[in-house]
Amino acid sequence: MSRRSRRPRFAVLPIAVSAALVLTACGGGSDSGDATAQTDPAAVADAAGAPAGAAAAPVEGAAPVGAPGEAPAGTAPVGAAPVDGAAPVAGGAAAPTAKKGKAAKGAGGAAAVGKASTVSGVTSIDNAAQAAENERIAAAKNGATDIGVTKDSIKLGTVSAHGIALGNLLVTPMVNGIKAAFASINDRGGVLGRRLSLVDCDDGPGEVSRSKACLKKLAGQDKIFALLSYSSWASASIHSDLAQYKLPAVGTWAYSQTEWQDPYMFPTHMSMIHEAMANAHWVKNVIQPKTYGLVCLTSPEMQLSCNEVQRVLDASGSKMVKKLDVAITETSMSAQILSLRAAQPEHVVHYVINPATMAKFMVEATQQNYYPPKGISGNHLAAEVLGSLFGKHPVNRYWTNTTYKLWGPEFMATMAKYARGNKGLNHHIVQANYVGSLIFERAAKAVGPNLTRERLMAQLGNGDVYASDASLDQRFSWSKAERGGSYDNQTWSKEMGQGREYMYKYTSTNTVADPNGAPSGFQPDPDQFVIYTHK
Repeated sequence: MSRRSRRPRFAVLPIAVSAALVLTACGGGSDSGDATAQTDPAAVADAAGAPAGAAAAPVEGAAPVGAPGEAPAGTAPVGAAPVDGAAPVAGGAAAPTAKKGKAAKGAGGAAAVGKASTVSGVTSIDNAAQAAENERIAAAKNGATDIGVTKDSIKLGTVSAHGIALGNLLVTPMVNGIKAAFASINDRGGVLGRRLSLVDCDDGPGEVSRSKACLKKLAGQDKIFALLSYSSWASASIHSDLAQYKLPAVGTWAYSQTEWQDPYMFPTHMSMIHEAMANAHWVKNVIQPKTYGLVCLTSPEMQLSCNEVQRVLDASGSKMVKKLDVAITETSMSAQILSLRAAQPEHVVHYVINPATMAKFMVEATQQNYYPPKGISGNHLAAEVLGSLFGKHPVNRYWTNTTYKLWGPEFMATMAKYARGNKGLNHHIVQANYVGSLIFERAAKAVGPNLTRERLMAQLGNGDVYASDASLDQRFSWSKAERGGSYDNQTWSKEMGQGREYMYKYTSTNTVADPNGAPSGFQPDPDQFVIYTHK
């Protein structure tokens, strides 16, 4: 269908946006990344000690999934117990997904024999006999079953690019969100009596060498058990480090496609390349532009994402008339906007990931009174702060796709109780970190008292499906099918986090969530809210 947009009068953005623009101009970043790892899954598997090509193999007996909005059979809900003041939400069904009589290898690599047990809806890697043996092992070690684990504590770490432009608005809330989720877990008794703690390491603007130094410190000096999230542009360059330190990383943000291919990583966010597929199909189905433009970060991952947009839209008959490649350190987008005005695309798609770059774009588009007639869409800008950065100019003419529904009463109640500084600053990666924390809790409980890195990874990789609460409505599994595949061979489930997400329309400058956890300023797109990587 076609869309008609009235050309708005010139609008002046709030003073706060000008201040934000100054901050973005002063920010720094790094486009450094491992280009080989970005494009070669086998390189990641080899670095992590897995057989080359294993990531793309289909999985036998993959867990079934249900329709959108339903928890599939075999799903382990990961919603926390309701926080004071939070409305109760429905979880998924609690049936196990692994085949009966087959359990994953346990400690020491011995194959399990007998009937697999379930722990709170998760299929345990231990049968009853093994579970009893592992209780004895944990008791003999007085609970100190691995690095970073004691009888009453589990120490985790995270790496965060606090030095990026607008880092105080974007990165700090992520760390606060993890700590809030940990506090809620600890108030429920922790993980089998073990309380969670977090060590955060700042790698500045996400520079690769500083990020690797953070990992060395967390593993060697802080002696963490595992990572919870990894909020840095360097996430594509740490695969060999995770294998070296044998560090699982749960709840990563999937900036790099290789995070889904690395057996040490367990993302709780759709990969950027998959987001590009889904967004492009939405543009094809809803916007139906005759011409389009692209704004793409120069990093390898964002270039690959833009390639997927071009693949889908070109096949639909739409013509690309302008592609802008921008660095993460752009101080102005004025020249790029002028070139778009000359090319006159009907719709513009951005895969820049860096919110500061698009904030500059919107400020300067307002100054030039420019906007494409059929609007702009792109990823990673579902944030409560968006309205104060974008202002009125894009209202009702901008769309963003996101992994989770916005915002959810349970999630927002947890942030309100344990991370009060996040008020007005929560965004969809904070949601991913929150869900990752709850998944860690559920998997670690299923592992039992003999908690080791090897056993945690076996538990997370055993084929179970982990569902968020119904208000966030997302599910993840780290089976071979979910980790592998390509656009032409989409082995991942079309009803889980690698296959579907959501499209929101920006409708108001007031984007701070309502007190009940409902979104404000973001409306589910009325033409196609649920979007897919394949159609």
